[in-house]
Formats: sequence, structure tokens, C-alpha cells
Amino acid sequence: MAKRSNMLVILGLAVFIVGAAATFLISRTGDDAAPAPGSGRSVVLIAAKEIPAGTSGSDAVESGLVKSSTVIDTAKPADALSDATQLFGRTATFGVRAGQVITSEQFAQAQTRIGTLKIPEGKTALAIGLGQVSGVAGFVGAGDRINIYGAVKASADNKGLAATHLIMQNTEVLNVNGSTLTDNPGQPGGTGLIYLLAVTPAEAERLIYLTTFENLYFSLVAKDRPTVALTPGASAAGALVPIS
Repeated sequence: MAKRSNMLVILGLAVFIVGAAATFLISRTGDDAAPAPGSGRSVVLIAAKEIPAGTSGSDAVESGLVKSSTVIDTAKPADALSDATQLFGRTATFGVRAGQVITSEQFAQAQTRIGTLKIPEGKTALAIGLGQVSGVAGFVGAGDRINIYGAVKASADNKGLAATHLIMQNTEVLNVNGSTLTDNPGQPGGTGLIYLLAVTPAEAERLIYLTTFENLYFSLVAKDRPTVALTPGASAAGALVPIS
């Protein structure tokens, strides 16, 4: 009887060892395992959960929002990140969906003391302060497009004729100082907003002049809307003439 019990124990132990070995091999061939050389797969970082825009790379790692996985080489983005240490000093420029491969474009290097600011090639970031009404009353946010109008007073330079002109179209808004946003956009009582705009150096010169010596107005433009033809502008000579 004792021999039979010992045999059952030995058989049970053998089954346990085989099962453990199988589990180990399965885990090694899972997505988190390092791919064998020449397997056609590469290690990448993916979002374990949805990562909100503005999340720092260090916070994403510490909060368990990222994990290692493997993908087929042909499906790997050229700028995919492969190690968690690559996220340090970076900030999510926009939201990353769960399961999505994390790239350097999604997590850009922080450029300012408040995080990442992606400035388009050939542009500069210019801060413009406008009143509540002339700044579209709080309806504009980061990523929106605006048209910009310049209003100049009568002077010898413009033959004594005050005028307003559309001077820039589809200008990208990089950020808006939300600390002064009113609870209900469009309502009076706001103290004005600070807009960070992506503009060329030449556009910056014009905007600086107009905000210093004249006046600016913004209007919100539908995204992907093409630019319009040159407008005639408005002055006392034609402000009341019907527009055809």
C-alpha cells in the first residue's frame, strides 16, 4: 500500500513538473517574450491602457500604462519605441489608444517648462493677448484654426482712412491660456485670453505691430476649410456697401 502511495506521489510530481515546464514555454512564446534572432518580430512598447494627451512618459511608466510586446517587423512603425527608459523626458502629444504601438511622434520630447509643444516646421510660437470678444469669446482651443483680421486707425500711412482687412487665414492655435476661460463661452465678463499661434517670422512681425499699435480680431474657421480669395477689406468708404 505504501509503495502504491509513493508511486502516486511520484506520478503527481511528474505531472506538476511537466505542466510547469509547458507553462514556462508558453509564456516565453507570448507577446512579452524577447523574439528569437531572425524570427521577423521586434520588441515594441504598447499602451496597456488608454494614455491621455499631456501624460508624461515617467507617469505613464509608473502608472502601468505601457508594456512591452512584440510585433511583426513589417508592421512596426519606423519611430516605434522599444524600451520604457525612452519615455523619460517625453510627453504624450495626443491620446494613445489601448493596444496601440507607442512612437516618438506620440511621445515628443518636452520643449517647454509645461511639457510638449509641437511647433510646425518653419513656424514659431507667438503669444498674443486679446480681449474676450475679439478673441472669439472663449470658443477657440488648442488645435483649432482661426482667421486673423487687422484693424488700423486713420493715419498718413493709409491716406487718413481707417480700415480692416483679413490678413491671415487658417492659422493654427497651439494652445490657449485656459486660466481665464469663462464658465460659459460667449458670455461677458471674461478678462481676455492668451493665444499661442504657429506663425512664420514675417507673420509674427505683422501681428506684433498690430497688437502693439493697432487692433486684431480672430474668427474661428472650420477645420480643413480651404482659404478664401482675397477680400476687399472694409473702410469708411465701403463699409456700408452691400456685399454681393
